[in-house]
Amino acid sequence: VVLDGDDFFNEEQGRYNGMGVDRLATLTGAVYFYGHPALVFDGGTATTYSATNCEGKVLGGGIGPGIQSKLQSMSKDTDALPNISALEVKERVKETENSGKPLPTFARSTKEAMMVDVFQEFAGKGKNVIERWIEHAYSNDDKKQPPMGTKYNEDRIVTCTGGDGDIFCELLQPCHGGVIEAQPAGNNLNYQVRPNKHLIHYGISAILNMQVLARRNKAKFNKSGESHVGKRVAKVFDVESDDGDNIFRGSVTEEIVVEEKTLYRITYDDGDDEDVTAESLFDMLELYKQHGEKKKKAPEAKPKNGKKKLEGEPKKKAEGKPKEIADSPKEPKSKEATKEAPKEIADSKPTEPKSKANKEAPKFPIKSASKKHANVAAENDKLPTAKKPKTKDDIKDMVQSDPNSFVNKRVAKDFDGECFFGKITKYDDTEPPPFWHVVYDDGDEEDFSSRDLIKSLKHYKKHGKDDKNASD
Repeated sequence: VVLDGDDFFNEEQGRYNGMGVDRLATLTGAVYFYGHPALVFDGGTATTYSATNCEGKVLGGGIGPGIQSKLQSMSKDTDALPNISALEVKERVKETENSGKPLPTFARSTKEAMMVDVFQEFAGKGKNVIERWIEHAYSNDDKKQPPMGTKYNEDRIVTCTGGDGDIFCELLQPCHGGVIEAQPAGNNLNYQVRPNKHLIHYGISAILNMQVLARRNKAKFNKSGESHVGKRVAKVFDVESDDGDNIFRGSVTEEIVVEEKTLYRITYDDGDDEDVTAESLFDMLELYKQHGEKKKKAPEAKPKNGKKKLEGEPKKKAEGKPKEIADSPKEPKSKEATKEAPKEIADSKPTEPKSKANKEAPKFPIKSASKKHANVAAENDKLPTAKKPKTKDDIKDMVQSDPNSFVNKRVAKDFDGECFFGKITKYDDTEPPPFWHVVYDDGDEEDFSSRDLIKSLKHYKKHGKDDKNASD
């Protein structure tokens, strides 16, 4: 089994390009034990910290040299400073715990001077990180809840893992665990610190269990024969959204049988339609369970100038917004490619798609643009504040309509922060799902799904200037 970053947190959940799988796995382990928000310090050759917010999205983190790396660099780069082994560090920390005498700030030996400085640096940095985490993840102004089915880390538990995780755990305790002399007490942040040496393994185990459970639930779903008409669903689309929420909600309005295969017609709340397979419907139902309905915007704060609206005072018109805009219907969002569906598709039941790629998961709008929508678009063209139309995704269109056209195209993919280039050598749709075979310049090979292909083509468009074999 090979796991990548998307198995733990996808881009919609805040994972940034190049974020290490090990950091994502430890975060998942912390969420498994304590829930969101989560904060993990991982002490090893490199020291990292990673965090999630209340909604379960990755906030980000930091990376720096570990305790041993700092001590070794001082010994290596400075002739007069001794080498301090990892065993010496652990024994000295254990000695402070047993004796109750912390390392003094004004050390009287070279080795202790080196250790106390490194420990103070980590203790100070760690406390600052915890303060910022609490500030961002537990803000009183934003009472968002973690995804459904996930714990809420109400006790503000911070997790320390890795080879030096136990030392970090002590340094982040009140009074620094007695390892170094305590700094003056500041604000009471009210958090707890827990060690867990094997957090990464728990994270991997949690994901594997979730994947197995999801496959079992999907198999039961496909065999249930239950009607799903009327159920609410949710789906993520890569389109612009005024409120920043690109999860669109809708309902199952009809079950359609095409050549003994059942498709489900989804009507979204903005008026768009699409037909999906049972596999896609399962994922959409699960996403709706996690996110529920779109959250309404909080009411605007009361004015601070102390003025009250007098009874009977006439209402002011909205500034900068003509009445025609306020009263006109909104232009519906297009979920898939913005190209209109042919009239015969719009006015009839869906027919069998030509390619097997489309047969596996047919995605096309059912309704053609109505006169009502055309009139709204024409009216908005005349208005200075009309909503900016979404751009058409030409790559997605080509993948669906002409999948063979990508053979011999150059692609790029990010592996742990490094960009690798390759070429598509063939397209195979003999058995569903179809795939594109890619041979990388270093000799490695991989099969792309349509999602992988779109992602790699967009990545190449961004980084293609660095491709030394672009002319091949």
